[in-house]
Amino acid sequence: MLALRSLLMGVLWASAWPLYLAAVAQAARLGPWPKATGVLAATILNAAAIGLFARGLGSWFFKPGGWCERYLDTPPSVTRQFRGAGRLLIVAAMALLIPVHLFAHGEIAHQGNAVTAPALSRFLFLAFELIVLASLTYHLRPGSALMLWIDPDVAVEPADGVGDGSGAATGSGPAATAATVIVSRQPFGAVGEAWVTWCLRRARAISRLIVAFGVVVVVLDFRGYSFAAGRLALGGVESLVVFMLSWAIHRVVARLIAWRLRLDARTNRLWASAASYLAARSRSAHAAGAAPGSAPAEPTDWALAASRASTFTIILLAFAMLGWIWGIDPALLDFLGKQPLWADADGDPVVLGNVAASMAAVVLGGLAWRYMPGLFAFTLFRRIPDDPGVRFAVVTLCRYAALAVTTLVALQAVHLKLSQISFILAALGVGLGFGLQEVVSNFICGLILLLERPIRIGDVVSIAGTTGKVDRINTRSTTIINGDNQCMIVPNRELITGRLVNWTHKDKIMRVGVRVVVALDSDVEAVTSLLLTIAKNDFDVLSKPAPSALLEELGESGLVFGLSVHVADPGLMGGAKHRICKAIRERFAQNKIALASPLREVTLAGLSDELTSLIDGRRLRGDEAEASPRAPHRAEARASVEN
Repeated sequence: MLALRSLLMGVLWASAWPLYLAAVAQAARLGPWPKATGVLAATILNAAAIGLFARGLGSWFFKPGGWCERYLDTPPSVTRQFRGAGRLLIVAAMALLIPVHLFAHGEIAHQGNAVTAPALSRFLFLAFELIVLASLTYHLRPGSALMLWIDPDVAVEPADGVGDGSGAATGSGPAATAATVIVSRQPFGAVGEAWVTWCLRRARAISRLIVAFGVVVVVLDFRGYSFAAGRLALGGVESLVVFMLSWAIHRVVARLIAWRLRLDARTNRLWASAASYLAARSRSAHAAGAAPGSAPAEPTDWALAASRASTFTIILLAFAMLGWIWGIDPALLDFLGKQPLWADADGDPVVLGNVAASMAAVVLGGLAWRYMPGLFAFTLFRRIPDDPGVRFAVVTLCRYAALAVTTLVALQAVHLKLSQISFILAALGVGLGFGLQEVVSNFICGLILLLERPIRIGDVVSIAGTTGKVDRINTRSTTIINGDNQCMIVPNRELITGRLVNWTHKDKIMRVGVRVVVALDSDVEAVTSLLLTIAKNDFDVLSKPAPSALLEELGESGLVFGLSVHVADPGLMGGAKHRICKAIRERFAQNKIALASPLREVTLAGLSDELTSLIDGRRLRGDEAEASPRAPHRAEARASVEN
């Protein structure tokens, strides 16, 4: 919007003086002096107004830091080249084309007789064409700034301290020049299409064709084929204008997509900051995961899709404009479209236009299928909750609807109705009943999953003894990724008819349980209070629901306590349990609370009599040694003897 407002302001600024000159020209035409003088003055003033408007608009577009550099990302060297070419052409047109118009229309009169000079007019027009041809040759030379900017193989390096992507680059090979040319990003941005790169790398050949086109126009005009030369020149100029407008619209759309990306990133940062503040107050740092917009967006896919969709749309419109410019006869297209190909069941002819309409419907349906996620991400997804499951369901259902509409339109375009292909549907029904029953069942179950949404993209589920995260819901099966990063392909029918545990169906809050066994003589209140303190000090534990610690049972070896805490995401369960167990071990040791360990008595059975007697003998000797007094030490015995 800012670019459009700036463009409107530039047009208004450039048209101020030209409108004044046009008003003066109208007054001169209607003045009290002779009509020939008034017409001559009005023509000159109108031509001056047109030249002044073109000069002002060119200055607004191509001035340093102007509209092209700011909104079209044009490098300064290229805008300087355009500015010089525009000035040259405006001066040449004012000096050469105004006399041609005056002499051609007899607006110069002497004593009431119109003065005409066909030879001079032709010479002046040829001179103007030669100037235009020389300008094209100069500005489309291999070492010009424009050609270096178009060349995708020219290196782009960041400038000193400039963060807008501009850089100093010099071409390599034949396109290199001794001077350094300041360039920014490539003229088509980061589209990344192979065909765009292919065209840009053949820009030199295209420039030679343009120069050859100018040479053909000049030669035809010089040989006397003025009408053909004028028609080719007018078509070439209009084609160039269409190309420039298409490129400008493409760059504006690219800037709009980049602006939307920055806006989304800024919104995500604001939501994350607010959620972090609220989480810090509630002592639940990961509660921000449930706030809308807090999850980092992945704009690369939809931005690239939107850019490609806009590129193809602009190209189609440009081709339509070029066909209108070069005078493709609608009568010829109408004649070709009415050529019959075959007859339908009712005897009505199916013409070439019907087949073309059917193919166009198929192409449009394919483009809608491919670029629908990017289009929705750019328009609709900003107004619905930031839920990957909801967005995936919306895109998938809309894709199926687009596929159904495309099929119906394509069939009706070639006069194929559902009633006429009932035998095909009947045969298909028999085939479905025998061989494709499971495939159709899985497809219908996939639609139920998208509509009823018992599972969503990103949910943690357990099925057939495997737990993992739902990655994608396809037409036949669902992909689940487990903890080992293995993809489990589950048919959709099993998810509908089988037993399924969805851990995150309601929300992503999960409970973590820890069992602790302490000595029988431990203080119950002290143990409970210490467990709650440990749970509340962990940064992953939520304050709502609050942690709980209870004495569950009186065990054989000690008191069994159960600690229950809640975390904001299933991925936090393992880390929270590890830290809580570690803290319990350390804090219980500091508070001298003994962790109970089970006592077990082992009885050896099936031993030989000799081994049994040996073990009993050692046990008796051990008991006697404990019962007898300790023998005195040698030093003690020696001291007693001396005394």
